[in-house]
Amino acid sequence: MPTGSHKIDALKKPSVFISALFVSFVLIFGVACLAAYISYKKATQNTVHSNEMRANLLAKLILEHQRAAIGIIRSYGNRPLLRASVVKKDVEEAYNHLADLVKNNPEIETAFITDPGGTLWVNYPIFKEALNQNLSYRDWYKSVSKGWAPYVSGVYKMIIGEKDLAVSICSPIFDRKGTVIGILATAQTSAFFQKVVHQIGLDLDAKITLIDQEGHIIYSNRFPSKREVTAYPSFEFVKKALEGGKGNVEVRDFSDGDKVKYVSFSPIEGIGWSVIVEKGKKEVLRSELAYLILIGATSLLILIVVVLFLVFFREKYKQLIALKTLNEELTITNERCRTEIDERKRTEDTLRETQKQLRFVSAQRLIAQEQERRKIATEIHDSIGSALSAIKFKVDSTMQQMEKGSAPSESLEGLLPTVQQAIEESRRIQMNLRPSILDDLGILPTIQWQCREYQNMYPHIRIEKRIDLPEDKIPDSLKNVIYRISQEALNNIAKHGKANLVIFSLQNVDGTIELAIQDNGQGFNVRETLSKESSKRGLGLSSMRERAELSGGSFAIESAEGKGTIIRASWPLGGKG
Repeated sequence: MPTGSHKIDALKKPSVFISALFVSFVLIFGVACLAAYISYKKATQNTVHSNEMRANLLAKLILEHQRAAIGIIRSYGNRPLLRASVVKKDVEEAYNHLADLVKNNPEIETAFITDPGGTLWVNYPIFKEALNQNLSYRDWYKSVSKGWAPYVSGVYKMIIGEKDLAVSICSPIFDRKGTVIGILATAQTSAFFQKVVHQIGLDLDAKITLIDQEGHIIYSNRFPSKREVTAYPSFEFVKKALEGGKGNVEVRDFSDGDKVKYVSFSPIEGIGWSVIVEKGKKEVLRSELAYLILIGATSLLILIVVVLFLVFFREKYKQLIALKTLNEELTITNERCRTEIDERKRTEDTLRETQKQLRFVSAQRLIAQEQERRKIATEIHDSIGSALSAIKFKVDSTMQQMEKGSAPSESLEGLLPTVQQAIEESRRIQMNLRPSILDDLGILPTIQWQCREYQNMYPHIRIEKRIDLPEDKIPDSLKNVIYRISQEALNNIAKHGKANLVIFSLQNVDGTIELAIQDNGQGFNVRETLSKESSKRGLGLSSMRERAELSGGSFAIESAEGKGTIIRASWPLGGKG
């Protein structure tokens, strides 16, 4: 107490009082500056997140619009009456179809039909200056005629009306024999995309730009409309966007007064376009200005309160000491309470996460179980079921002949190959479910047996084995996982790979158990294959990945068209799996 009393009593000295004021000023405004900095950083993060969400949302929205437009155009192109009018080049009848197409579909502004050579002979609304124009130089015509498939073009300058910028959605028209008789196409101007963006309010406080496959601006609320095809400023991220990438970057825009901007970009899958959303650093700071002023005013008010506080307790130091002691006790109690609350929250979070993981694992097991049952049922129905049906039919026929008193026309010995086939199919299904050699001898002999069986079944495929891992180094929990992954990988090579060489590797690589299966087949585009729905790619790649990851390992696929494929799975050596 005496020491505290001397410290408080020292506030009566002018030098000590001024020092206390200075320290209070530094602390209060230091905390205020820190709070302002944290607020600004949070606003920056929110801006980046908001830009990213807007880019992704707009990309999906435009993709749905274009898919709908393509579907509508293809549907109209398959109408018998429209086909007949195209074959006859009946302008009036074709015009009526185009009018119906535009009036009933808000995604479509204008429509026209060309012959297979690209010459436009009918359009709606009618623009006479476009009739009989050969448009084979257009990007959309070159792309459609290359494979005679629907296509969404890049931006171009129209030759009709006010000659706005537009994009085309095109689809070839085929006759009943499958011969191309024309091209049905529509044009969407920049005004259409402006309407789409404005309807959902994505452009309220950010700059949005839509670019085509070549980086040309289709729509932008940042750049003024010049009715000329214009490229988006050359940034490194634009190249990545045109390659189908997405991300968030901070750039310095020399074309806009050397401003620092936060930019998010997202591809429109399947079309080649990209959405770019940007917001300037100054705009972010301006949006936080009111809050920063509030922090400054609050800090000033706190400083005034502190000054009054110090002046008051220059005379009331005894009460201050008592309050200080009480405050310290309350602080300790509060800290203990906070610690207990934090511990309880961490425990609850851990429990919730564990429950979530358990539910996920249970769901995955049920799905895998149902898929395996479906596969087994199909194999039994297609192989054993067919053989048993044949046997039943033969026995029934023989019994009917015997009941009639006549000798069977054929001996039952003819059923022996069918019975033997059913037995072989039963053994094959049993080996596919779980080969007994895996439990009896271990994973390494099982792999040897698996490779022999595979080469017997596919003699045109040669297998090179590179196995230098002893049996006792492989946990029992991983043996079935390794067998199943290798089984699925080998099956995929036989079905899809078109390879004649497989390198099968099971080795200790940098303290991990690594399974690698490499072929010299035709390969495939990994991104496109993995992006397809699971119903299209079956259990193959997804089941291998799930088996590896659920057993505590990692899974990777390396492939490119024409360069073969490598399936790689690894687990920590000595782990539980």
